[in-house]
Amino acid sequence: MVQNTPDSTVREQDTERTSSPKQILRSSRDLARLCARSAEEKKCTDIIAIDISAIDGAPADWFVLATCASEQQIRAVAEYIEQQTASASVPAPRTEGWEALQWVILDYFDVVVHLMRVEARSFYKLESLWGDGLFFVLSADGRLIRQRHSH
Repeated sequence: MVQNTPDSTVREQDTERTSSPKQILRSSRDLARLCARSAEEKKCTDIIAIDISAIDGAPADWFVLATCASEQQIRAVAEYIEQQTASASVPAPRTEGWEALQWVILDYFDVVVHLMRVEARSFYKLESLWGDGLFFVLSADGRLIRQRHSH
């Protein structure tokens, strides 16, 4: 499990630039970034990381949302994220949604990844439900960049 520490802000800045295949994840933000980058590598679209840690009752610190074009892509992306996180020594997530492959959830406790087909993402509107969170997108070099979100 990734743990947040009082000095995690400094560590997050240091690890933003890490590009080694065996990353050391020092915060839930690092894990969210790794998951978002992995989804991007597998050609997901509309990738957003939402910091929900300041919201009372939030089920995690971060959500990572990504849209997949097909059931095959959802399966491939989910498996790839699991491989990437395992190689970073992150324990295996709890998962849901493998039967229908319309919305697969990878729950790493402090980071929850939502891989969704377009229809499911439009219907459930998680961005609106968690609109009080801080929204981030990936920069060209793989960093999380704060984005304004209107809800």
